[in-house]
Amino acid sequence: MKNKINRVKKGFVAMFLVAPLVLGDAGIACAEETFIEIKKEYRTSIKEEDGRSQFKEVYEKDGIVYRLKSVRTDNVEEIYPGNIITYDSDPFVGNPEVYAPNEAVEKEGKRYTLKTSELSKVLTEETTKYSEASVLYEGVEYIDSLPEDAKVKVINEDLKQELNVTLPAVGYKEESAYWDYNFTFPITVSGYDADFYMLGQTEISNRSPLIDHAIIFLSYLNLPSQYYKISSIEWDGDPVSKDGEVIRNAIAYGRKFVKNIRGIYGGDVTFPSIEANAYHGTYIDAEAENQTEQIIYKKEITATYVRDGRKGGWNFLKWLLTNSVTMSILAILLIILLLLVIVKRVRKRSINSAD
Repeated sequence: MKNKINRVKKGFVAMFLVAPLVLGDAGIACAEETFIEIKKEYRTSIKEEDGRSQFKEVYEKDGIVYRLKSVRTDNVEEIYPGNIITYDSDPFVGNPEVYAPNEAVEKEGKRYTLKTSELSKVLTEETTKYSEASVLYEGVEYIDSLPEDAKVKVINEDLKQELNVTLPAVGYKEESAYWDYNFTFPITVSGYDADFYMLGQTEISNRSPLIDHAIIFLSYLNLPSQYYKISSIEWDGDPVSKDGEVIRNAIAYGRKFVKNIRGIYGGDVTFPSIEANAYHGTYIDAEAENQTEQIIYKKEITATYVRDGRKGGWNFLKWLLTNSVTMSILAILLIILLLLVIVKRVRKRSINSAD
């Protein structure tokens, strides 16, 4: 009988120890979190409200006490009375007044007035876009050729970014045309002797004035007469011998027809990311009856609680009293304990009576 009672006692102790482990509600065997997060969505008319008042300072879970550490705002949506339209400016650097939203706008026949305007910092993305720049070439002659590529400066006006890049030509635009009277060029004649000289394959008498052969001189130099005019030609020094041949130099003076041409160079240019400003504005229907109502801010917020410790004895007892499953098990254990006591007393009396 004594062994039987001992076995019952051991079973009672085992059940008493295992019960919390099985239930897990007392927080003895379950993993304890160091912090927890609770999310909420609510509405308010106060834009600056941080949402802390939406949460209790102390939060209890699984017998552990957590205290409110911080509240963060995840998202804010503005809800306006009446019809609204919004304005978001492109990112910019410079005077904000240039990019500020207008006081009123019209859309689809309705007039809207500016209700709110907010200037904020943004980080632009790296952007690749087509850009053009021009180069002015002055005094371009008939015989000149313009560059097919050029190093130019491209500018993103809104972001005040300047880049020096090499771009291909996409077109040329003539801006003006005129005669340039500061035209000179050297001429060298060969086979010079007392009677004649050779200008290319043409034999010219050296007794005739040089200017009489101006057209031949231009032809010799491959210069079209409609773009070049010679007004005078003068000998430049005496005849000299070179490579067994007598030559003589001359200088021609005149005018040439030239143009000022603007070369257009374009292509894709990548502008790097920078910090800039941007405007966000909200317009409401100017004729809306309820336009004087308050703006409502719908906010999504998250509270972070950090572990502060276990509940005190009184709180633990209160938890036990409110947990029906645990109370049922404890009641059964108590009944078993009472039965053991009764059995022990009955056995003791029986032994005394036998004596």
